[in-house]
Amino acid sequence: MSRASVHNLSIMEELQLGIGDSIQVYKANMIIPQIAENLTRSGNCEIPSVCPVCGGATRVSMENDTKTLYCTNPECQAKQVKSFALFVSRDAMNIEGLSEATLEKFIVQGFIKDFSDIFHLDRYEEEIKNLEGFGEKSYVNLRDSIENARDTTLPRLVYSLGIANIGLANAKVICRALGNDPARIPDATEEELDEISGVGGVIAKAYVDYFGQEKHRELYRRLLEEVRIPEEEVRADAALFAGMNFVITGSVEHFSNRREVKELIESRGGKVTGSVTSKTNYLINNDVQSASSKNKKAKELGVPILSEEDFLKMLEPAAPVETQ
Repeated sequence: MSRASVHNLSIMEELQLGIGDSIQVYKANMIIPQIAENLTRSGNCEIPSVCPVCGGATRVSMENDTKTLYCTNPECQAKQVKSFALFVSRDAMNIEGLSEATLEKFIVQGFIKDFSDIFHLDRYEEEIKNLEGFGEKSYVNLRDSIENARDTTLPRLVYSLGIANIGLANAKVICRALGNDPARIPDATEEELDEISGVGGVIAKAYVDYFGQEKHRELYRRLLEEVRIPEEEVRADAALFAGMNFVITGSVEHFSNRREVKELIESRGGKVTGSVTSKTNYLINNDVQSASSKNKKAKELGVPILSEEDFLKMLEPAAPVETQ
């Protein structure tokens, strides 16, 4: 073992830990490295008055008889690991090779301060190659993944920002309503967002509050300079499913998976949810006659159950749909 975590100041004080001490380490539960004993007990560690990551002031808090050191800056990058993880996730910018653990390393090293820095990790090529767990191949794979991520869509970019209550589906609906125009994204008002089917007041307020902060508008502008967003053709049937709620269950035959069906519905203005309710317009299930819980609920509520073939017919403008 080369390292062991020290979780709080109380542990450090109890062990009288200091720089250069010799310690004995063991694996708790045969897995977790912990310090068993400090053999030299120098106690020469000074409690930092500022956060080593962001430079914000620190504070010592006593909770449950335990001293813990905190950074008081709510914008500290070390506290934002989850938001960085969402930014690089598959449905957002889809950057492989940046796990939460790797993001933490890069943040602590000062490589990443905001989302746009991820596109310039080549500035730290040698440092990254020399980090534990990295090397030439890992760095090249990460670099290529970042370059591939520059080709994206506006909904993915909006979703990646981590705006409260806005998932990828909502981001698609909002971007479509705003003409998929990147310039309109930060200036949308609560009134126009509230009028979009499936958005509502809570989401509209969260969206406007986010872009109401200049730092977020500036970050969005910087990100637009890093990515390439193709102009989307306006489909004649772009609003075919506007205002409709679908639920998809069971296996599919004409699509690779249910995600493809979901994306097709959303591309035409519809919304896909996980459970059948009174607001559901259609349940898609190839086993129309099954006694599944979703089928039972749909029949109770009078929600039409469509086979995959029925659903595909809905994409044909002049063809009526027979439901069972």
